[in-house]
Amino acid sequence: MACNIVVSTEREQYLAQIEKIAGSSLLHGSESLCRLLRYLARNAVDHPGAHLKEYQIATEVFGRSADFDPQLDSTVRVQVGRLRQKLHEYYSSEGVEDAILVDLPKGSYALGLHHRGPAPLRKELESYIVAPVAPVAPSTRNWAIAVSVLSLLLAGTVAVIVAERMTSNKGAAAEAS
Repeated sequence: MACNIVVSTEREQYLAQIEKIAGSSLLHGSESLCRLLRYLARNAVDHPGAHLKEYQIATEVFGRSADFDPQLDSTVRVQVGRLRQKLHEYYSSEGVEDAILVDLPKGSYALGLHHRGPAPLRKELESYIVAPVAPVAPSTRNWAIAVSVLSLLLAGTVAVIVAERMTSNKGAAAEAS
């Protein structure tokens, strides 16, 4: 039976990751993006699977009035797009080794929080120097096999042609006599 409740320690880990991202150099000085990130994270851990609406984010995060019209004000879409880009930049630089991944899929206001799988042994692999492999010339054995097969095919074809001519010549000689 699957359970959508985020366990307390997992919740704390997720929120700690959010604070780490909010405190990163990429989000330094961008209070509106930090506020949006924290809001989306709290919603993701407290109400997994719940769908947020643009109106809800505008009024609760950005302080828009109750008569907010998403058709006239694109603040939420713009800020979510910026946050999505900042998350991508973060995980391409400062957060490349972080154990928890935070993503914001396009077309959604639901933040994704995931534990990163076992990281490949990147550092260990980088320490090995891989020498380029010289191209290997086809072996002479392969050529010998190919020549032998072609010779047998040619000999077989010649034998069939000679046998047909001999039978047709014998048949023609018998009819003539």
